[in-house]
Amino acid sequence: MASPNIYLPQWGHLGNGSQFMRNLDKHLRTEIALEQHQKKDRDEMARRANRALGKAKMNGLGQHIGSIPSREYFRSMQVHGHDCWTDKQYVKEFFRDNPDYRAQI
Repeated sequence: MASPNIYLPQWGHLGNGSQFMRNLDKHLRTEIALEQHQKKDRDEMARRANRALGKAKMNGLGQHIGSIPSREYFRSMQVHGHDCWTDKQYVKEFFRDNPDYRAQI
């Protein structure tokens, strides 16, 4: 799941000159950059975990199919509904679109 694309307007041309607007603009741009950086870190951690576990099986639990960072898991529930993870087609498409989260051999 890609980071959400958020487009922030340039405030300077409005002539407002408000310190609040400059601070808001700076804060939003910083937070967006931080979120994108953290997503790359979460993707890398999931990739390492999946590489280490491979296609492990455990009696009573089944086969490891992937590791999904909690932020992406809950964000998907917010966007697609709370029952999205019970839909096998959704899970299949999610792992197709996010190969870093899929178990690796």
